[in-house]
Amino acid sequence: MEHYQESREKAIKHMKVADHILIMTYPLVQDPKLLKLVFKNIYLSIENLLLSLVHYESKYFKIPKFDGDFHSLLDLVKPVMKKYNISVGYSNFLDELNHVMKTQRDADVEFIRKDKFVFASEDYKLNIVSQQKLKDYIVKGKLLTREVLKVIK
Repeated sequence: MEHYQESREKAIKHMKVADHILIMTYPLVQDPKLLKLVFKNIYLSIENLLLSLVHYESKYFKIPKFDGDFHSLLDLVKPVMKKYNISVGYSNFLDELNHVMKTQRDADVEFIRKDKFVFASEDYKLNIVSQQKLKDYIVKGKLLTREVLKVIK
């Protein structure tokens, strides 16, 4: 199996896990810690989706192999998305997802407040991850997945 196919399968799997936890498990358990798990799976899904697109391009076209972080991946994949007429609106979604994940990783404080997962940076700038925000991320992620799968099938 090619690298882009493996990454595509991982992306689909992580999105299904995020969707299942948010739609099925979270309403039953009502534990806001699950929101962090859902966000991580959305992030991994999008990361693998973009990796599959980059691996596809590096196999069939002349772009360099990729070994780097998500931010570098975004810089590399944006021209590829433009090449295949994938909406520029997804760029904002990808940037927002990257920013929230980076902030969450660097967070000094994480806590749960009224069914929301909150994390604060060193200067007490708060980021809130709610069930509705994650639903929006899943919808945008699935739409982006559909667009990318049209390219790499």
